[in-house]
Amino acid sequence: MSEITELCTQLLAAKAAEGRAKKVRIDLEDKIVKLVGNRPEGAQTVEEGNFKITTTGSITRKMDWDKWALVKDQISENLWPIKTKVELDETGVKYLLANEPEIYKLLPIEIKPAKTSVEIKVLELPVAEPKGAENA
Repeated sequence: MSEITELCTQLLAAKAAEGRAKKVRIDLEDKIVKLVGNRPEGAQTVEEGNFKITTTGSITRKMDWDKWALVKDQISENLWPIKTKVELDETGVKYLLANEPEIYKLLPIEIKPAKTSVEIKVLELPVAEPKGAENA
């Protein structure tokens, strides 16, 4: 077995073990929450034996932006429960790099490599001929 084949096999096994471990962790967390309880939103702490257990509940909220556009004028702007997030436009940055290098040079951008991802797919293995078939 080649080194890369061995490493791929080990990586797939590690990912499978990681998935199983995550499922076990989540099941254990669920059992603990059932025993100690939780708040719908916010933290709750319980001490049991040598353990201090904190459960933190949260609620996900999502705005329907089409409906918000219809009602926002009925609410004073200083009471709007929204934020505007400023974020880098990667497509725009790449355009400037390729087409407007002098403007690109003006941008105060920190550049560092991200983690390289690794994806492995198991290919269909060839079917081996039965032993002795070559003499038939």
